[in-house]
Amino acid sequence: MKHKINRILYLLVVSSTLLVSCKKDLDVQPRQQIVLETALNSRDNVNAAIIGVYARLKSLRSYGRDLLAVSEALADNASATNKSGRLVNEAQNVQGATFANWQNSYFAIAEINLILAAIPNLNVAPAVTANERNAWNGQLRFLRALFYFDLMRCYAYEPNMGVPGQDRGGVPIMTTTPTTIAAAVGTTPARAQIDSVYALIKRDIDSANRLLINDFVNLYPNLATKVAAQALYARVSLYEKNYVNAKRWCDSVLSTATMAGRLTNVNSYVGGWTSQIHPESIFEVRFANQAENLGVNESLQTTYSTLLRRGNPAVVGGFGDLVPNGVLLGLLGITFSGTAGAPGAITGRSDDVRNLLFEVGSPARGTARIECTKFIGKNGFPNLDNIPLIRLPEIYLIRAEAMGTIGSPVFDLNAARADLVTVKQSRYSNYATTQASADAGISTGTAMVSEILRQRRIEYAMEGYRWFDLKRLGLDDNNILYTDFRFLAQIPVRETDNNPNLVQNFGY
Repeated sequence: MKHKINRILYLLVVSSTLLVSCKKDLDVQPRQQIVLETALNSRDNVNAAIIGVYARLKSLRSYGRDLLAVSEALADNASATNKSGRLVNEAQNVQGATFANWQNSYFAIAEINLILAAIPNLNVAPAVTANERNAWNGQLRFLRALFYFDLMRCYAYEPNMGVPGQDRGGVPIMTTTPTTIAAAVGTTPARAQIDSVYALIKRDIDSANRLLINDFVNLYPNLATKVAAQALYARVSLYEKNYVNAKRWCDSVLSTATMAGRLTNVNSYVGGWTSQIHPESIFEVRFANQAENLGVNESLQTTYSTLLRRGNPAVVGGFGDLVPNGVLLGLLGITFSGTAGAPGAITGRSDDVRNLLFEVGSPARGTARIECTKFIGKNGFPNLDNIPLIRLPEIYLIRAEAMGTIGSPVFDLNAARADLVTVKQSRYSNYATTQASADAGISTGTAMVSEILRQRRIEYAMEGYRWFDLKRLGLDDNNILYTDFRFLAQIPVRETDNNPNLVQNFGY
């Protein structure tokens, strides 16, 4: 009974408060919380509430760390150093050591539902314009689609990829939020069918695409735009294996004027990761000030590196809990002395400029390892990097995979090769000598997709793509087979205990 009461009270807290961000995010006065009765009765409060939803993407359990670092730890890209004790179990695929974004995601969805319900009734002077309403609704639909998509990636199989006897469906669909005790008590949703959740995701993205505009002059890419919605649609379609739609939305993104010239090249690649806003970002999580600093324990900087500044191992920063393993270092074109478990000095690099963001860390935390420096305080402070969620190279690689997969209705090996080459020419400084011949020799869809997946692994090393690529394609990890129940995260026990209709994932 105690747990039941706590759950009900918590639903009411979610229903009656909306956490918001600071004035630097949007020109409104900072608030700790907004009470429901007065929460959504002004423009400022609606805008603040929406920014509060964006802020949930910054959670350590979301893109602040786990959807990147835990994904890398679970997959075959990285090793845990045990310098702080974090991510050791995840790197060994220990049962239950996995994603924990359920609570944060459903809080965000609850807030989104409340705001969507309030917008039609907002009565202010001057009156809400159609453009304002479209911007609000479009952003909220985009965000709800993103949160549901991430829930599905963590807790459910992709469409038609379920393991027989183990597939328990998708996640609960909530499009309204209870605001009374009676409603909260009666809110015990079951898991929806996988296709039903994907249908909701696509409806929300369709709405976002219809309602949003593109404005990269006045907006940072941390706010949803039309092109961000289309890029997300391309990603969702790839996970569905709907290659027609994947190509369609990639075509649309790449034809958008604001995307022209956004792909960094061999001379600007490293600088792109030093810039406060990544030039390739279509959508990213923005950390605006020190109040949002995730700290030295679990931020991406401290997770991936012991350094405070590139090239300066004398000054210690974080812990470097998770480092690239020998296989990933080899794919990046890095040779080193020592063993894969404890590499020493870097002895050589290929012409792939992506390997320049990997260097030997500080020995102050123990054995110095080769670490990732993609997230290393480019906002001026440690542990405060903006985090790109969708970058332009992904769009080329999604389209290439859609056109290069055998049996795809849009199969076109030459067109797939062209997209692959576009990305690789921007990353290999001596492409004509080191890569061109091999790419020209790709003559089958199987070989094409293999190279595309290799490039995704290199391009998005330590950005959290690898585990989800293995999962969506039904590929085995080094430690576990795809049929192993650990490919799906455990639904929090407090949720299954308090909701008799919520079935736990197989094996837990």
